[in-house]
Amino acid sequence: MPGSSLWLVPPEDSDLYKAIDNLVNQRLPSIYTNASPKRFLPHVTLTSDTISNYADPQEWLDSISLPRDDALASLVVTIKDVQVGKPFFRKLTMACSKTFELCDLALHCRIAGVEGVEQEVANNSDASEDHVEEKLTKVNDAIQDAKQQCSNSKITTRGSIWLVPTFKAIEDWKPVAIRQLPSMKWVWST
Repeated sequence: MPGSSLWLVPPEDSDLYKAIDNLVNQRLPSIYTNASPKRFLPHVTLTSDTISNYADPQEWLDSISLPRDDALASLVVTIKDVQVGKPFFRKLTMACSKTFELCDLALHCRIAGVEGVEQEVANNSDASEDHVEEKLTKVNDAIQDAKQQCSNSKITTRGSIWLVPTFKAIEDWKPVAIRQLPSMKWVWST
């Protein structure tokens, strides 16, 4: 699966997932009206451009050697402040604390997936960094509104690793394999 990515995803049935999904796919596009909206799923990219020699993506994902269960039970993804970056896919992101446990999980995924060249990000509807930064107050207000609408969005448990064919068009970024992580935790600290 050249060009696929491994994502760490909060549980889709959680208030945290619903709040971030609403924020990313409805509230923020209304702030940045110049940009052509693309649907993005809430996730942390563990590694990109993975290559798999397995005919069965689920078998390949299940075969990845992950950190020990006690290390995964200690994994807490803390979602922090909004950041602005140059590449299209990192133009406006919510930072996560780079804990040892999260970095260790990403390392295991990179070793299994063979990290390659980053995804090309040319897009003619891309906004400038200055334009994105000008609207950060509205973005932060939208974050607070999204959290208030989903009152249990501050903390959730469980998560999963998704194998996503990111070499396809954005609208086709759907998991082809999912591996559950039942004991991890997500904290939205903003």
